[in-house]
Amino acid sequence: MTKGWTSIGLKTVGDDDNLWTAAEAAVLLGPPDLNPDEVRRLIRLFAIAPVGKRRTTGYRQPGRHARVYQAAELIEAYDKLSKGVGKGETQ
Repeated sequence: MTKGWTSIGLKTVGDDDNLWTAAEAAVLLGPPDLNPDEVRRLIRLFAIAPVGKRRTTGYRQPGRHARVYQAAELIEAYDKLSKGVGKGETQ
């Protein structure tokens, strides 16, 4: 049994403007006070699946990979949440 999350089975991806980490989404999505933890809650609320993982540290530096998500899915979920629309509902 693993604690937290595992990256087993996720492909490693490079830089791609269509794939965001939670930290990138926090910066790009919303108000200045939006933080990565809130984005992770949004990801869980809307059951957004990661499409891969990306190194967030430099070459030969220790660190783990961050999961990446389709930017379009994060944008859509954030937009729905800001309008008060839950998963599975339409407006």
